[in-house]
Amino acid sequence: MKSLLLLPILAIVFSDAHADAGCERLALDPEVPAGIDGRYEIVGKDPLTGNGYTGTLAVALGKNSYTLARTVGTDTVRGEAWFERCGVDRIMMLVVRYRAEPAIAAVCFNRSDADNYYRMSCRTRQGGSGRSGLEAWFQQE
Repeated sequence: MKSLLLLPILAIVFSDAHADAGCERLALDPEVPAGIDGRYEIVGKDPLTGNGYTGTLAVALGKNSYTLARTVGTDTVRGEAWFERCGVDRIMMLVVRYRAEPAIAAVCFNRSDADNYYRMSCRTRQGGSGRSGLEAWFQQE
């Protein structure tokens, strides 16, 4: 009977461990996906306050990752991003780290519109807060 109670607990522990190990960082390749660098308009919801914001984002090719410069109001925060393939289905996600205080992390999914401009939708977290925010990127050029 005890072993039957232990099975669901082990399943949860192993599935969580597998999820963390299930992502692989991809080498920076300017051709996959092509054209992600450029300027974006951004709209978001701050994970700490819940307040909305708008701004701009510049994405450029770096040596091993994309470099980011996000401007909201008069504040510019720099960061980096890279692609990872995760899970059994090898879903490609953009992982973002902004060097804010406290640091902001995001996981984004990329799509494109009919004109082949990228649209990123991201879930954000800041510091050790358990609350999540949102950020959407709309490519301009």
